[in-house]
Amino acid sequence: MSARVGALPRALSARARCGLNRSVLQPLELLRADGSERPLDQPPLLIVGAPRSGSTLLYQLLVGRYDVTYLANRHCTFFGAPSWVERLAGRRASPPDDYSSRHGLTEGAWGPAECGPFWYRFFRKSPQFVPLVAAEPDDLRRLRAACRALADAGARPVVFKNLLCALRLEPIAAALPEARFVVITRELEAHARSILAARQRANGEVRSWFSAEPPGWERLRKLEPVEQVLGQIDAIHATIEKSRAELGAGRFIGVRYEDLIADPRRSLETIALYADDHGIRLEPRRDVPRDFPPQPAAPLEPELEEALAGALERRDATLADRVERSGTAT
Repeated sequence: MSARVGALPRALSARARCGLNRSVLQPLELLRADGSERPLDQPPLLIVGAPRSGSTLLYQLLVGRYDVTYLANRHCTFFGAPSWVERLAGRRASPPDDYSSRHGLTEGAWGPAECGPFWYRFFRKSPQFVPLVAAEPDDLRRLRAACRALADAGARPVVFKNLLCALRLEPIAAALPEARFVVITRELEAHARSILAARQRANGEVRSWFSAEPPGWERLRKLEPVEQVLGQIDAIHATIEKSRAELGAGRFIGVRYEDLIADPRRSLETIALYADDHGIRLEPRRDVPRDFPPQPAAPLEPELEEALAGALERRDATLADRVERSGTAT
């Protein structure tokens, strides 16, 4: 009982803070913000990918290595007007020299945040996939205005990371034609294993869905957990690839998680060179570690281990068959 009573003020406080952000701060921030087509002085970089791909580590490394504006936990507390937080304190703040996280959550006021509430100012919560035709033009203008306000407040390039943005790439690109996208991928077995383990930690079992809901996720939910997870990864990557084809490959750069942890400095330098070619100047802030030790494989229950091995073996056989048929046809 006491725990429930203690949680009540926190819940009321969170509800009041949400109301303050939506009813007061957001309208005030946008009152004089510029959502016009005038070019952004500071084009943004957005990190996207599937859950458990290493995107949070990439985010922490980018904002630690380079002097950029980003949404921190403190900004997210006042998600209705993060540009005000940036003007008041963000310019003088630095991200913590800490690369730990839990399911994308970081510690400290200035730990980098996905800040879902900021993005929900402009996009629906469900379905999570938002094609351009489903986006409201007024919301896209407000998104442009809010991003311009944040970038102008920081007077530095902006780096965002929110995995659901992988499911909104076309409307984001329409609102922010200056934006460029960093896509992180991971070796499939380790990736699937990590999502299955995250399901167990977050939900207490592996059958409940975890994180991003790509197109077709309702069908995937009817499958067994391993097939759900592999299908989730495939669908998110397919959604990104479709957007890449629509928007142009030049707006995207890829990073492999395995390369990132083996040599973070080289991966970051590659991103910085790409960004510079697109008018996004990333100035050094501080150095980052030379490498990160590979994480041990997440242990799974024996039946899941067997199911994962079987699913990957079937995929390899299917791929080999396609290659063989393609060779025969030519």
